[in-house]
Amino acid sequence: MISVSQKIKVASSHLLRTQMELDVEDYGLKGIGDLCNRILSRYTEFPVPDVGKLAIDDTLYKTIAPLQFSLSKNGESFANYANNLAKTRNVKIATLCRYYFENYINLPRGKRECFIFSESLDKLMDAADKRVNVTLTYRDELKSISPCFLVYSPSQVRAYVVVCDGNSESPAPQRFHSLRLCHIKGVAADLESKAYHCENFELSHQAALYREHFDPFLCYGQNVVVRLTEKGAERYNRLTTNRPKAITKGEAKLDSVKVEGAGDYTFECSEKLAKIYFPQFLADAEILEPRELRLWFKEEFERAAKVYGG
Repeated sequence: MISVSQKIKVASSHLLRTQMELDVEDYGLKGIGDLCNRILSRYTEFPVPDVGKLAIDDTLYKTIAPLQFSLSKNGESFANYANNLAKTRNVKIATLCRYYFENYINLPRGKRECFIFSESLDKLMDAADKRVNVTLTYRDELKSISPCFLVYSPSQVRAYVVVCDGNSESPAPQRFHSLRLCHIKGVAADLESKAYHCENFELSHQAALYREHFDPFLCYGQNVVVRLTEKGAERYNRLTTNRPKAITKGEAKLDSVKVEGAGDYTFECSEKLAKIYFPQFLADAEILEPRELRLWFKEEFERAAKVYGG
């Protein structure tokens, strides 16, 4: 029999333990026990196990340290369910726990993120449906935004909520942001408000474009012109992480994912992505346009030069 606050040991495979530890770190959870309890508190959302097919041979996992945690109060329903199966079908508690943990890690990582942060996600999607604004904390910064839609990275590894802010002085594309779901906290809807992106056709149209052409940096429709040296071109071809798409070289359109030689290239790239990707090129990539972005790079490199000037 199992009860709330009782410690449970679950024999696990290397894959199961590794994936759960990865989620604990990536999602900023308190520990493996926190994740285990979040899964078990919502066990009804997974398929009902075929008791006759549950793996009960723990000898396969002897070389891996077991998952250890204490069942929280939110797991009371699971405890009752598990105790009933243990009594009527002779199902071990640890075996049942492992079944739900395996169901959890078999979800794409983006779906796991939605599972863990469903409370915030539900509030955000409800606000999106009602077309109202919300206040929330994102990476310790308080924001007032209107949620537009939920979307996953191309590989479904991460979950994002695309939002629009209330800065009416910024161009439409710059008012939209993709927020990683796991960093969103304290969502509170303002039911008397009207969503920022519903203020006019331009903003609504921009939201629709980002839904159709999503990438985490919201690059669609935004261009950056960069002068690459020969080494810069070689580096661009080599550095594929977060690499922006090259559209033209001079006036010539490009079809390849790679570039050839020195020259002035236009990239489909937001300023946010440019600030992350191009600093690693140092003098082998000169930002030409937009002017505000060029000035940002100039000021950042001048500040860096002062650090090394002594």
